[in-house]
Amino acid sequence: MGVYIGSARIDERGKASGGAVGDQKQAAAQDYAGEVSMQKFYVASKGWNILRAKDANIALRIAAAMITACNNKNIGYDQSNRLGVIKYGTGSTVKTECDCSSLVRQCVREAAGVDAGNFTTANEKNMLTKTGLFDALTYSAGMTLYTGDILVTRTQGHTVVVTSGAARNTSTGSYYPVYSGSTTSIVAALAAVGEKDTSYAHREKIAKVNGVVGYRGTAAQNTGLLNLLKQGKLKKV
Repeated sequence: MGVYIGSARIDERGKASGGAVGDQKQAAAQDYAGEVSMQKFYVASKGWNILRAKDANIALRIAAAMITACNNKNIGYDQSNRLGVIKYGTGSTVKTECDCSSLVRQCVREAAGVDAGNFTTANEKNMLTKTGLFDALTYSAGMTLYTGDILVTRTQGHTVVVTSGAARNTSTGSYYPVYSGSTTSIVAALAAVGEKDTSYAHREKIAKVNGVVGYRGTAAQNTGLLNLLKQGKLKKV
């Protein structure tokens, strides 16, 4: 079937604002033609940046929220009423509107319980990475795209969610929250982000899933783990 993406695309007249409320173009339960709908992946002329959720389960929920919005005839496209979806959600039972970036924002809110703020495609990459929930990558030809990946053009333009892509392993890939304190102790930093087991044996397991071979608790190894924790890139066991 290939890779498919979902997004808020354009209103029923091919314009950015001023159309009727709701999706006037949706003609099927699985919507591939509406104002807010899915379509086959394409390479944007401006290029894509990828925002990939660190937690694979959050990524799946982002995709699910986007599919819900695409198949919801109550949600249409209108930049002048773009925050309607924020008020009513992707499962809205009343006719409302969104644009591409406000819809992605709402998908993240519903999937992760975190609001990245009222971004546009111009600052979306920075706003989403600041949440600590995403890794930022640059798309290149042939690169694997996973269900739930968020794509945004490298300059102001458009943003979409991969609704059907490669599968990620949801049993792994969960990350610790970002540590922003000043301690130089990996034990204290792990405890600060909610890890109850900071024993050597458990830290050895953490080190292994994060690519540290032969963990012995050295200063260099612990500093490496601490740096990953500060970046929000330290995987849980």
